[in-house]
Amino acid sequence: MENKDFMDPELTEEEKKEMILENEDDYLEGMLAAAEDVAEDTQKIDIIRKGHKYFSFRIHSLPDEMLRDIRKKYTKYAKNRRQGIRVAEELDTPKYRASLIYNSTVGTDGNKIWDNPVVKKGLEQKGICIINALDVIEAVLLSGEKDRIMDIIDEFNGFNNEELKAETAKN
Repeated sequence: MENKDFMDPELTEEEKKEMILENEDDYLEGMLAAAEDVAEDTQKIDIIRKGHKYFSFRIHSLPDEMLRDIRKKYTKYAKNRRQGIRVAEELDTPKYRASLIYNSTVGTDGNKIWDNPVVKKGLEQKGICIINALDVIEAVLLSGEKDRIMDIIDEFNGFNNEELKAETAKN
């Protein structure tokens, strides 16, 4: 039983329970460490064009509720006449992406970059209509940059976790 995983189908239920109890402290430590990593983990994103670094900001993961609320806020719903229920019809992709980037940005970085009144005023002087921080994100970042940032945000929130995919496929 030394090298077996408690998910091993060859183990009896009693052996599985015994193995879990023997390793309970390790599992608890692992779970607590994983929760701590989620709370403290950030990743730096550099905006570089033609070899010139323009600015950087850090992102963090978002809780499920916030991800759901952002998607809901920027989704247009329509009533299905046959079933009488509301169904998602269209996602305002630019606002959705900008909102995810904004909400994923570490607070102090967001204040310096997206909510910076000097940046907003400078963009307005260039003729760009700026109402809020999402407009700053849309004006400052190129479409491809937003796509790459969204990929990083997805990965950071665990959506592109190759190790998890491999483990899920194996079981």
